[in-house]
Amino acid sequence: MARMRVSRKDDGSGAELEFLQESGIEGKIELNVDQLSQLIASLGAARAGLLENTKIPPIDGASFMPVYRTNWALQIDALTEGSLLAFQHPAYGPIGLVLGPQDAEMVIKGLQRHRGMIHSDPGAARKPS
Repeated sequence: MARMRVSRKDDGSGAELEFLQESGIEGKIELNVDQLSQLIASLGAARAGLLENTKIPPIDGASFMPVYRTNWALQIDALTEGSLLAFQHPAYGPIGLVLGPQDAEMVIKGLQRHRGMIHSDPGAARKPS
């Protein structure tokens, strides 16, 4: 049973964290975008800590939120000698995914395969539709 609800304010200026009756706490907290981002990061860190000794579940069948508009960067990850793909997730803020050398190779091959399936002409990917 939910004990709180977070929603965007009607005027779009921020968000409200409202305690529901089941929580035993009354009231709401107004949050600006920076405060909401800090709360999301703190909740994510707490969740990661709770799950650190558990097996990572399979991705097959999992629901996820695709990101279509973002800024991203690719850089070398010195620790793994792989690649770090970093991007701005609209719901969670900055995210970084480290791909070890074998995983990076799998992504490269997968992207090349997808490109061949979608664009029979390699230059077509750069042409407007």
